[in-house]
Amino acid sequence: MKNSIVTTIDEIFNPRSIAVTGVSAKSNRLGNLLLYSFMDMGFKGKLYAVNSNEEEVMGIKCIPSVGAIDGPVDLVIISVHPSRVPALVDDCIAKGVKAAVVFSSGFREKGDEGGKTEELLVQRAREGGMRIIGPNCMGLYSPSSGLSFFPGMPKEEGKTAFLSQSGSLANMLGISAGERGIRFSRMISVGNAADLDMNDFLEYLESDEKTELITLYLEGIADGRRFLDLAARISPRKPILIWKVGRTEGGRESAASHTGSLSGSEEIWKAAIRQAGLIAVENLQELGGFITAFQNPHIPQGNRVAILSGPGGIAVSTADACYEAGLKLASLSDDSRKELSKFVPEFGASVANPVDLSLSASFDHSMYPRATAICGADENVDMIVEFIPILHREVAEGLLETQAKIKKPIAVVTPLEFASLETSAAKFFGTISREELSAILKRMYDAGISVHSTEQEAAKALSSLLSYTRFRKSRLGA
Repeated sequence: MKNSIVTTIDEIFNPRSIAVTGVSAKSNRLGNLLLYSFMDMGFKGKLYAVNSNEEEVMGIKCIPSVGAIDGPVDLVIISVHPSRVPALVDDCIAKGVKAAVVFSSGFREKGDEGGKTEELLVQRAREGGMRIIGPNCMGLYSPSSGLSFFPGMPKEEGKTAFLSQSGSLANMLGISAGERGIRFSRMISVGNAADLDMNDFLEYLESDEKTELITLYLEGIADGRRFLDLAARISPRKPILIWKVGRTEGGRESAASHTGSLSGSEEIWKAAIRQAGLIAVENLQELGGFITAFQNPHIPQGNRVAILSGPGGIAVSTADACYEAGLKLASLSDDSRKELSKFVPEFGASVANPVDLSLSASFDHSMYPRATAICGADENVDMIVEFIPILHREVAEGLLETQAKIKKPIAVVTPLEFASLETSAAKFFGTISREELSAILKRMYDAGISVHSTEQEAAKALSSLLSYTRFRKSRLGA
């Protein structure tokens, strides 16, 4: 049975009607962008534009106030000057609105006076039976229910949730990851989290059937004990990736001015995160790479890695990265080396681990899949990292076919910008359109092939996946 907070948030994620304030027919305001975001996402419920001085905005008839709307309103998007927010909240309460997303900033993050206004705002809302997301946030994204906070977000849902104290990072990740084939179940930007906070949404994601992987951007948190208790309870069943900032004095000061968050000691956080079974990432790029690795249906059985590469220098760098991440270079069997030697060039290449396929692999698109199949079948190999200078359609299709057979984690390191880059050399190596690249990447991720920007990121992601697999087994016994 769902508890009250889970039920409340579930209702917020599934509104039948939405009213957007702060819209204008005369200028492009944030309210217009938010209104268009719901239209772009294909929200199926009733969508209202609120403005007392306009007749119509983007083809939607304007209503002078929330209270003047004919019929119930489940969710209100508040995007007006902070001085107007309290009166608008009162209007929502009188209308019986269940929840409001307050995009407006100028509250706790601005100091004591803004903090007092924020407290009174939450007090009014709670007394009136209404919940608040924010203020100073982007709100909610959920493809299944047609919710969005930015145009161009993917309409196809995935299995990963992103819970963030930064709104801009949420839409940046949604759009950039979408282009890379990554899809999300939910995105939640809590901002100042004056009412519904990180812990409330984390508890919701625990029971959310659409979410299998949870990712967090965290600047600081008021109730650290509840957070760690929740995380420790959830993490054995749903992996939690956390990008914790505010670790330095400068970072903590920035966090306070951004969302009014309180940050604690870095060492205390590191120890607590490890104990709770959370997986730490250090930046936005790494977060995206880890998401693809942790969506892998094939879990590693050990730390022995085979490295495949065309450029020899990258092979050496990848070996260093794997060693630094706690992985071990696999000793390929004699049979594997014999099979590799049948097509790997005798000169300028190597069938030892790392396997140097040479420049020939950029012309012969069968070499990477063939080498992957051989290494994947080797009992001495637990996982594979391969550097592919240009990701060809044929290479990707071959890897997909191979992955279905070997069922071991594969991490591909490739500069994605080269895949669709048209140069004078393209006629020799081939390119792929950006649209097709996104579709192929999604198929790769779904199959268990993660794609990374650097060899260090790939090695760290596989090592973290192995650590999590062992943690999960220790907690669940399977």
